[in-house]
Amino acid sequence: MTNGKSLSLGIKNYLTNNINANEKILILISCGLDSTVLFNLIIKSKYFKNKNIYYLIFDHQKRSEGKFEINKFIELYKLLNKNLVIKKISKENKSKGFQEKSRSVRFNYLYKFSKKKNIKNVFLGHHLDDLNETFFIRKIQQSGTAGLSNIFSDNYNGLKLHRPLTIYSKKQIKSYAIRKKIVWFEDRSNYELQYTRNKVRYFLNSKKLFSKIHNERLIFSKASHLKSLHYNFFKRKRKKLYEIEKDKFNQLNENLKFLVIQAFYYENRYFLKKRIRDENIRNLIKILKTQFKHTKERSVFSGKIGAFKKKIYINLT
Repeated sequence: MTNGKSLSLGIKNYLTNNINANEKILILISCGLDSTVLFNLIIKSKYFKNKNIYYLIFDHQKRSEGKFEINKFIELYKLLNKNLVIKKISKENKSKGFQEKSRSVRFNYLYKFSKKKNIKNVFLGHHLDDLNETFFIRKIQQSGTAGLSNIFSDNYNGLKLHRPLTIYSKKQIKSYAIRKKIVWFEDRSNYELQYTRNKVRYFLNSKKLFSKIHNERLIFSKASHLKSLHYNFFKRKRKKLYEIEKDKFNQLNENLKFLVIQAFYYENRYFLKKRIRDENIRNLIKILKTQFKHTKERSVFSGKIGAFKKKIYINLT
């Protein structure tokens, strides 16, 4: 965990090493501590031209005070209206599985908005605690090596996702915000234990346990190259269509086949309505061992697989 280097210097170094100063960027703002500090650090760095900085706020319409907080944030930080978008999340997503559904809605809109504005770089306020909490959640869900070795994807459908705060703890970020007298709005739903992440956050509150999870995650992160295994066998043709190099794939042993398919579905998890299971992976491995008829498609997890012009394709739906 980084202690010595200040957040402001750390962000300046990150920007210098990872993005051109003339690029357009999009900052996702929740009005909470993390994204507000990230917003403050980027603005204070004066690395980008103001006209090239866009802001996206999602109004989940879950809390009565949410709209007030958004308006106060905009007023307080004098956000440029022409570069600011507020996207309301449908109240229909308040049902069971709200967080998962709203996440899908956010990423779909994020992609469409960025494409419209010709933005290729998106900044998110995730920090070190988020990394460790997500790692622990995936352990509970019995995620495979691909999921445990690379917690946050740095790419979404061609967009570069920047998370420069992931080397800093929540405590460090809050300390910076208090010292700099930064104003943010606390989301009370972060303390409601009906959500899995909040339960995990409460459970990991013990420093000893948090440190243990942190160290375990670092061990898995050294195997992050596993996430790119599938690039050698699944060739993207368009958004959800991939050509599978079947003969090459079938030369692998069963363990490597499993990891390749696991990595493929992990990278495309934003398109999936549910999490892939081991039996789904084994079923696809079995199908890829068989011969394919030119006109016949087969159902596989979250899509169809079939042959066209002597090539094998999988289409995620």
